Amino acid sequence: MQEIKGKAQVAELIRTQRATRQYSQQAVSEENIRTILNAGRRAQSSKNTQPWQFIVVRDRETLKQLAEGGMYAAHVPHAAFAIALVTSEAGRPNFDLGQAAAYLQLAAWDLGIGSCITWMHYPEKAKEVLHVPADLEFHVVLSFGYPAPQEHPQPPKKNGRKLFDEVVHWERWS
Repeated sequence: MQEIKGKAQVAELIRTQRATRQYSQQAVSEENIRTILNAGRRAQSSKNTQPWQFIVVRDRETLKQLAEGGMYAAHVPHAAFAIALVTSEAGRPNFDLGQAAAYLQLAAWDLGIGSCITWMHYPEKAKEVLHVPADLEFHVVLSFGYPAPQEHPQPPKKNGRKLFDEVVHWERWS
C-alpha cells in the first residue's frame, strides 16, 4: 500500500471543518471548483456504482431560485457557487451521496473554502429551477464560498461537540 502523506492534515481538516452560512464576495476560481468536483467524483460508493451527477450553479439569480427549494437555504444565494447532488436511484444511494458530499466539503475546506449542506424540502421546485428530469432524485445542495470574516472559527462553546465517550461504545452498547 502506498504511504499517504498528510495524515495529520486530513485529521485537522475534519476537526476544523464546519458549516459556513455567511460568505465573502470573493469569487472561487474554476480550477478550485474543478478540484472540489474531482474529490466528490472520487468518493467511494456501493459496488463502485457512483450514483451521482453534480450540477454546478454559479449564476446569482439561479442560486436565489434554488434556495426556494429548501426551508433552511437562505445562505445559498450568497454563496460563490453551489453543487446539486442528483441521482437516478431512490433511497439506497443516500449513503453514497453522503460520501460524495463529505469529500466535496473536505476538499473545499482544504482550499480555505467553506460549505454548507442543505436539504431541498420542495424537490419539485428545485428540479424545475435546474431542469432536472422528473425521474431523477434531487434533495441535496451544497453551497460553497470563502467564509465571511465573522464566519471564522469561534472558541469552543459549552454546547459544542459531544465528548468521545458520549458517542463511542466498545463491543456493545454501554
